[in-house]
Amino acid sequence: MPVRKLFAYAAIYILWGGSFLAIRELVAPPHGIAPVPPFLAAGFRFTLAGLFLILWSRAAGTTSLSLRQFRSATLLGFIMFACLYAPLFWAETRVASGLASVISAMIPVWIFAGELFVLRTQRASALAVGGIALGFAGVVVLSLRAPGSAGSSSTLAILGTVAGTLCWSAGTLLSRRLALPQPQRANAGWQMLTGGAMLLMISGVAGEPRRIPPAAVLLSPRVVASMAYLIVAASIIAYTAYVWLIAHESPTRVSSYAYVNPVIALAIGSMLAGECLTLLQIAGAVLVLAGVFATLRSRAVAQPAPSLPARAAS
Repeated sequence: MPVRKLFAYAAIYILWGGSFLAIRELVAPPHGIAPVPPFLAAGFRFTLAGLFLILWSRAAGTTSLSLRQFRSATLLGFIMFACLYAPLFWAETRVASGLASVISAMIPVWIFAGELFVLRTQRASALAVGGIALGFAGVVVLSLRAPGSAGSSSTLAILGTVAGTLCWSAGTLLSRRLALPQPQRANAGWQMLTGGAMLLMISGVAGEPRRIPPAAVLLSPRVVASMAYLIVAASIIAYTAYVWLIAHESPTRVSSYAYVNPVIALAIGSMLAGECLTLLQIAGAVLVLAGVFATLRSRAVAQPAPSLPARAAS
């Protein structure tokens, strides 16, 4: 495999996999350090990342934006970014980053289920239905008990994350019928920017500005490094690698990030943050990853190249 492809796969595997721990370092830091409010952190991340992608596209001179395209990007910014990342960032204040990554891996399963049962653009097969069933069973097992805090709040965090993945999946399916900004980099930028602005509004409504930690905390190496990682590594570098891979590799091979990211996230969370899952949660994670793998394998049969949603790491 050419070196460029190896680096591109390393980016979507490792950088996206590590983003879950970076989120937790912001919103639930160890050792009693003041956390950054979750909605504010998510809004700041995507507002800056989206602005950078838009300016990059304009500098390249290849961007176009009509009012219709802006409305479509704003709609997806709400469905895919505000509705996914608000619950995800909040959930990581209560559950381990590795567990959040496993739940997020269900996105391809929900998309395929939507194609199969709602849009009816896919054919049912034993492998496909089995994959959906395995993934759903894994989510149920994971919701029985979660690490970190009280069982009820952890279960609510898991259910919120599941709801967010359903919103992202619905937005992905909807995006195929919308007129979106071009090129794809600008499309992602406008979705991130509008979604980030909505997350900042949610932060204001939730009263987070009253809980912003002191400047010394916000400018600490931990906060700066975590936010820089999410903006530069996870949202810009890994996303650019993903776009390039979609154009040069089979969609099925590229989609392998869906079951590699949780493995990376679980390993990083265990080694760097001491996160541990119970045997029940490990069983749930295995079911989810088996479901994702089976779903993607079944989708590979006679599957055309997908339209490219504004995929941003968690």
